[in-house]
Amino acid sequence: MTAAALSQYTRGRTRPSFEKLTALADFFNVSLDYLVYGEPMRAPDDHSSIARYVEHAFTDIKSRTSRHSELVARIGRLLVDRIDEVATEILDSRTAGIEGLIGQDEILRMERYCRQADIIATDLSPNVITLASGEALPGQFFNAVTTNLARGCGYRFLLAGEMTIHSDEVRDFRNLIANAVGGDRLNESCAFRTSAMPVQTGMGLYHLDAVTFAVEEPWLFAQFSKFLLNGAWLGYLNSPNDHSSADMLMSPDYTERAHEAFEKLWNSTGVHSIVGSRQS
Repeated sequence: MTAAALSQYTRGRTRPSFEKLTALADFFNVSLDYLVYGEPMRAPDDHSSIARYVEHAFTDIKSRTSRHSELVARIGRLLVDRIDEVATEILDSRTAGIEGLIGQDEILRMERYCRQADIIATDLSPNVITLASGEALPGQFFNAVTTNLARGCGYRFLLAGEMTIHSDEVRDFRNLIANAVGGDRLNESCAFRTSAMPVQTGMGLYHLDAVTFAVEEPWLFAQFSKFLLNGAWLGYLNSPNDHSSADMLMSPDYTERAHEAFEKLWNSTGVHSIVGSRQS
């Protein structure tokens, strides 16, 4: 094949025969289709589907953002309402704004963190309720006491006033404790003694797990931390009348003196203990 013939082919002035085309394909070592048509034309990329995906994603994000904003706004409204309710409840309470008072619910929350509880009791009604029929039921503090006993907290109840180790309340209280945690735990960690010395009012001395207390009840801990002796002991005096639901917190130095007085009363010769109770 001459150069002149190739020139005629490329300019379209003449067309090669089939035999010529076959010979050219063999010469260039390509297929006849490639020789005649060249590289196959690639279909242009369709980006419309990607655009639809992106648009859908943006729409979904906007929808979720809107729902999230509505949820945050709703939570905010509920929190504001709840804050108002709590503020009103606190202001209406008898202990609001009165320094050094502590309510029964606050004592109950703190008692959960006791390692040791020393209590002068003139009345066990917070722990046991005896019905007119003679049936004994757990009182408000009973679950806290038994839970603490189960984990090794020690209780010493010094009975004063008309209460003795033979009082029906004490018997019922001990029976309920034994049923809840077992007699061995009762005798090991919970002791009752009767004081012959006159005592005007009851009191509680709590040796607290201050670290756990501060972590789990930070606001309550902050409220009462300045009353703690050595960062751990909290003391309070029971209200001397039946018309107040709040007790009086002791200052740290008063708690220290009260603790010394309790130890003297507990170990005095005029004190009688129940057989089987843990001795100090």
